[in-house]
Amino acid sequence: MSLVTQEIIIMWALTGASVAIMAFRLIMNVSRRRRFDMGDYCTMAAIVTLLLRSSVENVPLVWGNNQVKDRATTTFTPQDIYRREVGSKLTMVNRVFYTVYVWLQKCVVMCILQQLFQLGTEGHRFLHTYWAILGVTFLGSIVSCFTECQPFQLYWQVVPDPGNCGAGKIQLFVFCILEMVTDVMLMILPLHYLSKMNRPWLARLRLIGLFLVGLAIVAVTMTRLIMNVTNYQRSGASHNIANIELFFSAFVANAPPIYGLINAKISSSTQRSRSTNNAAPSATAGGWQLDSMTSISTPSKLQKADVEQWNGITVTRNITVTRRTGEADSDEELIIVRHHGDVEDRRGGQR
Repeated sequence: MSLVTQEIIIMWALTGASVAIMAFRLIMNVSRRRRFDMGDYCTMAAIVTLLLRSSVENVPLVWGNNQVKDRATTTFTPQDIYRREVGSKLTMVNRVFYTVYVWLQKCVVMCILQQLFQLGTEGHRFLHTYWAILGVTFLGSIVSCFTECQPFQLYWQVVPDPGNCGAGKIQLFVFCILEMVTDVMLMILPLHYLSKMNRPWLARLRLIGLFLVGLAIVAVTMTRLIMNVTNYQRSGASHNIANIELFFSAFVANAPPIYGLINAKISSSTQRSRSTNNAAPSATAGGWQLDSMTSISTPSKLQKADVEQWNGITVTRNITVTRRTGEADSDEELIIVRHHGDVEDRRGGQR
């Protein structure tokens, strides 16, 4: 198996894994009967962008680009020149899609942070600043894709030798620095908030761990940067590291909401099971119908005035009926998953 074939297989395997993670998050949202929010729409856009990026990247991998190691001993036919020019142009498109995808995942994390600070008063002043920083760093990364080669056609020129500007060393350096800065930035704010939560320390550690996974992206990005600083041209190993970076971006951005959705699903199933076991048998008395989805709580000691016989059925005059209009949300889900206006009312009623 050739090196190019291996790189294509690795690229599509990690692309498929990333799409599966993002699709699972959306499917879980649908199963919970939740309306899509901005984070979900960013996830959809990230799926499309990632598939486009991987499709575009196939051509430079197979046809090559204008960065040739053994240029002195290489003879370029007209077909070789055409293919490498097309590959070089699509390499630029690939860099744009790559940047858009990574920053879309950052927007997903930002949407999680917005939900975090809806439950408290701290941090609201930072949100607008964070969005502004994301916008500025995104524009900086995009601009760096098109400013390294002067004149511009050197990006895809094959002959004569265009030099090394098409390798995008400066672009990669700018991208990696901005990505690591924003990744650390997106971890600091939630960690500061979660560390001060009035929650059991084990619950706080679980939530903090979800955001600390972002350190994996920083490590992968640093590795990719070091590899390309020591090797002037982007190698096959660097290409594989880039695909790993895309996978970790999907995992880090979607791990908190997936965790919350799964945890809430388990909690809801447990509550339904308990409700079914403790439910009163169906009975009809004087127009009142009590079904298995109605939870009735009565005092442990009833006074005679509170009890009466009605058509042979012992009932209380004062009963508390709690009807579940929707599945309960876990504490973790309230923190990291978008919730509707009735959540707080239901949480307050349960307490």
